[in-house]
Order: sequence, then structure tokens, then C-alpha cells
Amino acid sequence: MAKFFKVIFSLVLILLLVVIVGGYIFIKTFDFNKYKGYVTELASKELGRELVINGDASIGLSLTPTIVIEDVELANAPWAANPQMVKIESLEVQFSLLPLLKKQIEISNINLIKPQIFLEVAANGEQNWVFKLPTNTEAQPQAAAEVATPSAEVKEVNSAGVALVGLAAKSVTINDGLVVYDDKGNKTELQINSIALALPSLDDEINLKFDVVLNAQQIKGSLIAGSVNNFLNNQSSYPINLAVNAYGVDVSTQGTLSNILSNLSYNLNTNIYNPAGNFNAPETTLIAQISGDLKNVTADISTLNVVNNLIRGKLSANIAGKIPYINADLTSDKFDLTAFNQNSNMAWQMPSLIDAAYASELVPDTKIPFEMLNLVNADVKLAIGTLIIDAGMQANNVNLTASLNNGVLKVNPLKLGFGGGVIDAILGLNAKAQELSLKMTGKNLLLQQLHQEFQVAGADDFGITSGGNIDLDINLVGQGATARQLVNDLSGQVIAILNKSVVQTGKLKFLTSNFINQLLDVLQVKRTAAKQIDLNCAVVRSDIKGGKANFPKGIAISSKQMTVVGDGHINLLNDKIDFSIKPNITDLNVVQAIASFIKVQGTLTSPKLALDNSSTAKAIIGVAATGGTSYLGSQLLQVDSSPCYTALKGTSYQNRFPAPSGVAATTQGAYQDAEKQIDNSIKDLKNTAKNIINIFKQ
Repeated sequence: MAKFFKVIFSLVLILLLVVIVGGYIFIKTFDFNKYKGYVTELASKELGRELVINGDASIGLSLTPTIVIEDVELANAPWAANPQMVKIESLEVQFSLLPLLKKQIEISNINLIKPQIFLEVAANGEQNWVFKLPTNTEAQPQAAAEVATPSAEVKEVNSAGVALVGLAAKSVTINDGLVVYDDKGNKTELQINSIALALPSLDDEINLKFDVVLNAQQIKGSLIAGSVNNFLNNQSSYPINLAVNAYGVDVSTQGTLSNILSNLSYNLNTNIYNPAGNFNAPETTLIAQISGDLKNVTADISTLNVVNNLIRGKLSANIAGKIPYINADLTSDKFDLTAFNQNSNMAWQMPSLIDAAYASELVPDTKIPFEMLNLVNADVKLAIGTLIIDAGMQANNVNLTASLNNGVLKVNPLKLGFGGGVIDAILGLNAKAQELSLKMTGKNLLLQQLHQEFQVAGADDFGITSGGNIDLDINLVGQGATARQLVNDLSGQVIAILNKSVVQTGKLKFLTSNFINQLLDVLQVKRTAAKQIDLNCAVVRSDIKGGKANFPKGIAISSKQMTVVGDGHINLLNDKIDFSIKPNITDLNVVQAIASFIKVQGTLTSPKLALDNSSTAKAIIGVAATGGTSYLGSQLLQVDSSPCYTALKGTSYQNRFPAPSGVAATTQGAYQDAEKQIDNSIKDLKNTAKNIINIFKQ
């Protein structure tokens, strides 16, 4: 019996050896190239496009036999720019050997090497990936028929009738590929560095890793999702876990999709991080729960961190219409604008019309992107507890309500606590009219609370020791497609009124070139002797039109020690200053009288004081022609006893301060005649005056 089993065992081994050796010899000698013509003709007939295998077809022997087909091309539509729609350098298909015993073909791996796919949309809307299949079964030409007719060996293989009980690719990899999408001349390129899809079975989860470059921007990440069967069964809870870095932004999201094939909805926990400078934006982190469907999206924002400024709230969007609608209700305890300083490593170089208007260069003729207002409709509410504007300035209880509808933005109201008072503003932007409007009022503001530089901290500081109450009124409107056009068309008025206050003289650090010190030095007012200025009032009134901020005697200071009247303009297009400032000192002398004719030139950031040549000539010659006492007397008569009234004349605030009356009005009227007499007496001395001015200036 033992000998019998030994013989049987030997026979089985011999049979297995014959099968293995025979199978090996069959596979090694089997020539797939004999069937290329049949395969390509069959595929070409079914697709309506010519399929060509230019390279060899071969098979490798292992427990996972591999079919390798090289240099495959699929013809493009006749009208397309590229002759081929698909080109593949090499296609590798690996099969599992053992499942073949169960009449099941199991593909363990499909590997595409250097595939190139060219997708194109014609001017008439025709798409090259839509195949026009043959409409009849007419006989093919003889040459084609010969290729299409399988040999006896092929018929024998087909007659085997291997049933495809199951077909599943456990993994698919794509390396060094290219997809070009040409939509009527607008091209988009997707370069595929690598794509790896792992799918052990239709009941196992999908695992995808990808590394691609879309229009020169790298997109890299991974996706873990539910099984294919769960997807096809349209389950109500389909898990998804995505981590991706795209365009420099890190995105991770975990959650579920529901009713994918019918009415998609989702519930995802999302974390988005954008580093500083990416998209010319600040460092930003968003953590939110996002839910919705294909029509509506809701984001419950637990953290929106913009350069360490924390925002939270809710945002919803309706994306079903042609123009999306967004509704947002956001809050922040503190928001620090200084974090956006362009010198910071978390910089955001924020474009600003104000920055451009006050730059040393001309306002650029850069187009204002009004069309962006047409991209979305929105209602937004924003509440900020503390808004830090700079190191010495902040606002409190900022509340903003904004609506954007069909290209018209209205911010109404914008309300905030500022400087101990309240500012109310209304802002409007109109995309169609390319128009900007701003109305702003500030009541009961305290100058020393507007900025810390107005607070007295030491004996040499400039600041407000008492009073400091200021009112603000701004009304501006402008129209233009570019920044330059808008500034050039800007019109309106800016008024600031400072009531009775006591000012300590000293250094005002945040003004470049220390304009106050320059003014006091030119007037020869010794700060050691005049430690404070007792203000009755101060006014800045600017009428803006044609790219200029005009000040029609619109800068006025009335105090116990002196009065100052400024008349001139600032060119908003190039930042140039052209002012005549006429200060008048109580104890006037000849030198101060001459020095009282001052021109302010330069720029806002670097103002320079100089003598007004024509007025100084008039002063010097007036002293020479009429005698110092007479001339000085005329100068005292010329002093406006109510400069704040004069500055506000013609505005809704003109009755804020009393007009000149009584003796003051009479003496100012009498001065007009005295001034005319002096003017007439010095007409012939102008040439001499020029020489005197030069000597004086030296």
C-alpha cells in the first residue's frame, strides 16, 4: 500500500511538473503581437476612432502575470488640434494567477506610464471625448477584414469561454502623465507626477494618494473613503477623510457624505491653513464644521485666526442661483491691525486707496476691481470688542452691518467708540456707476484719547492737558474706474473742530520733521517761555474737489498767545503741499512780523517751512516805507479776531463760533484802507525788496 501511494504521489508530482513546465513554455512562447490587429480593429470599431499599438505586447511570468503593451495611441476627433486624444508610453496589467482557477479574472495592478490625454472643446461646443459610434454595419475594406478575421488559434481561445465572474483592480498607478484641457483656446494643464489608488476589493475602503501640478501649482495629498459598493449603494453615511496641500494651502477634512448619487449632502469638520504671503494674504487658519448640500452651505466657525486675530461665528451660503448669496454673523473680542504691518513676517501688503493717495508718487492709474462686487450678494454683521489701529490708537465696540446686492455695497451703519466718543459712518460702493461715497460723523471725541501721542507723559511732551473735545464731519463722493480717476473726481468736505483746550508745547513724535517745532522756531516762540497754549478753538476745514484738498482759510487756531490762519491746498494726486500760514503773535515785533509770512511746502509726511517771498517783501518794504510802528499796527489790525468762524463760514457749522462784531469788526474794516495805502506806497520798491529778502534769508 505504501508503495502504491508512493507511485501515485510521484505521478502527481510529475503531472504538476508537466503543467508548470508546459505552462511556462506556453506563456514564454505565446506571442500576443499576433492579436494586436484583432484587438485594435475591434476597439476602433467600437469607439469610432482608430486605436493603434505601435510597440510590442508581451507577458511576464510570476504569481502575478503581467501583460505589457507599449506605445498605444487613440486618434482624436477630426476637428481637434492634436492628432491623438490619448497616448500611452506603456500600459502594464498584472493578474492574480490563482483566481483564474475559479474562472475569475482578478487584476491586481494597472500601471500607466507617461499617459497623455488631450481634451478639447471646439468653438461650436463640440467635445472630443464624445465618440460618434458607427451607425451601420457595412463591410470593412478587404485589408481591414483580413485583420479583423481571427485566426484559428484565436477562435480556439474564444471557444474556451472563460466566464468573468468577477473583475477588480486592487491598485491603479499613474506616473509621469499629462492632461491638457483646451476650452475654445483657454488651456489648462494637469501634470501627473504620481497617482496611486489602492482598492483591495469592492467592499474595502478606497485609499488614494496623488501628486499633481495644475497650471504650475502643486496639489498633493491623500484620500481615504468608503468602499465602492457603499458608494454605488448610495448609503446615507459615506465616510471621507481628505488631506491636501493645494496652491500652498493645507486642507484637512473628515466627515460623511450622504445620498451621493441622488441628492448629495455633507457634514465635514474642516481645518484650512494659509501661510503668510500666500495669495498676498496674511497667515490664516480656519476651523469650522461645514454642512449642506449642492444648493446651501453652512459653516459654524469655531476659529478663524488671521495673524493671531480670532474670529468666530456662522456663515451660510446659497449657491443654487447664478449669483451666490452669503449671510455672515461674525464676532471678535480683539482685532489688531498692526499685525498686518508689511514689515512683519506675517505681512499682508494690503492695497489701499488712501495709501496710494498719500504716497510720494502719483496716484497710479490702476483699475479698481469694481466687478468683484458683482460676484456675490451678501449680508454681513461684524462685531469687534477692541480694534487696535496702531500702537497708540484703538477703537471699541465696533459694529458693522453691510449688504451687497447686484454690485451695490452699503455699509450702514458702521458704528464704533473712538476717543471717548462715538463715530457713525455710512459707506457705499456702486460697481455699475463706479462710485464711492462716505459719510462720517464723530461726536464728543477727545483728542488725547484718539492717540497716545496727544497725552502728556513728561515735561517736554506735546499734548492736551485739559479740554480736547473734538467733533468730526466727513462727506465725500467720487467716481472713476481707476484710483487716479476716483481721487481726481473726489468731492466733498472734511471738517474737524477742537473746542476750548489747553495744549502743552513740546515734541510731537509721530509727525515727521516735527512740524510744530518748526513752526514755533520760525515764529521765535521759546517753548521754555511758552509752556502752554490756551486754545479758544481750532478748526480744520477742507473742501475737496478735482484731486485737491482746498483749505479756504480753513486751518484756524485761536488762542490767548496767538492766532494762526492757514490758506492753501494739498494735491491728493502727488502729496504736494502748498500753504500760506499767517500766525500772529500777541507781543509782535519787527522780526516776528517778517517771519509771520510762512509758506508750507513739501509733502504731508515731510512738511517744510519757508518764507513767503511776496508777503515778506511787502512786510520789509512796509516797515521801511511807513515806519515800524505804523506797519506793526496795521498787522495787528489785520488779525482775524474770529478765525474759527471764518474757517467754518458757508458750512452747517458756521454759527458754532461768534462772528467778528463791535470793535473787532470795525478795526478789521479800518485795516483794509490802511493796507491799501501801504500797498500803493511800496509798488515801486519790489526790486529792492528781492535783494533785502535774500539778505534776510541768509
